[in-house]
Amino acid sequence: MHIALLGDSTIDNVVWTGHPEEVPAQLRELLQSSGGVVSNLAADGFTTKKVLLGGVPTISSVKRQQAGDPFPQTGDGIFRPLDALESLDPPPTHAVISIGGNDIRAILGSLHQLDEVVKNFHSNYMSILDRVCKTVPKVVLMFQYRPSFHMDESYGVYRSIGSLPGPGDAVVKLNRLMEAIYNPILVVASQRRLPVIDLPRSFDIEDDSLYRCQIEPSAAGGSLIAELISHVVLRHDFTSTSTLYLKPSCSVDAEINNGDGFWSIPQLTCIPEHVNQPQILERGESLVSNVVGVVPNFICSLTRCLWIRR
Repeated sequence: MHIALLGDSTIDNVVWTGHPEEVPAQLRELLQSSGGVVSNLAADGFTTKKVLLGGVPTISSVKRQQAGDPFPQTGDGIFRPLDALESLDPPPTHAVISIGGNDIRAILGSLHQLDEVVKNFHSNYMSILDRVCKTVPKVVLMFQYRPSFHMDESYGVYRSIGSLPGPGDAVVKLNRLMEAIYNPILVVASQRRLPVIDLPRSFDIEDDSLYRCQIEPSAAGGSLIAELISHVVLRHDFTSTSTLYLKPSCSVDAEINNGDGFWSIPQLTCIPEHVNQPQILERGESLVSNVVGVVPNFICSLTRCLWIRR
């Protein structure tokens, strides 16, 4: 069993936890008794475009080297995760895709670009998924958790999302945005019979112990992620139907994913005052409302994620 991890700091979080508390190290420990090998092809700060085309992995390069988990050497310094995936020896039996949060994180201060960014995000993700599925027989999608509720001073995710037009507080708007993005992906996952790790319904946004700097997984958050990945690669029947895996409490739950468009995130009732006063953006109101207000009709695919470190 050889698991390749693709994505951003949802997986490549060694900068935020130190070694050996990062997700890949914790996953290796969980899979040790089963002989599983883990190749970390995620890169802190990567967007869907960088996973697809490559980029310079500056954020975690030094920490990865110190942890004995360096990026593959390339002549031009550009890390191309999909090329690296196709070059793994022995070939991977499983791949986990967790990417997309940095696409949104980069425009928190200019959400009038949201409609275009979401479209590009889906397009890039579908291209990533197509290429990964040609290389790896067993592919797992991992949806991004929501950021910490009480650490909004770090990135101001809820303050920014709360400014989007439409009814509801910041948490409701974030939930609606994630539902609009992920429901079309669940259609594709159902068609391809792919398992999905449901982090949006596994991470408690009021539990600060799961986070670092609002959007990064802590050692505890990484433990939850590693546990869910381990559970799926060891127990999911990849010849069966698409299944959602989540851990809302003490045990891992499984739900059949039929891609019916009704996946949703439970609402939070207690909203801090500083994120409970929505402000309407002056620009791009109609563009953003198209994304946040309804589930798009286009069908694409994705996963980790909707919020990540640059």
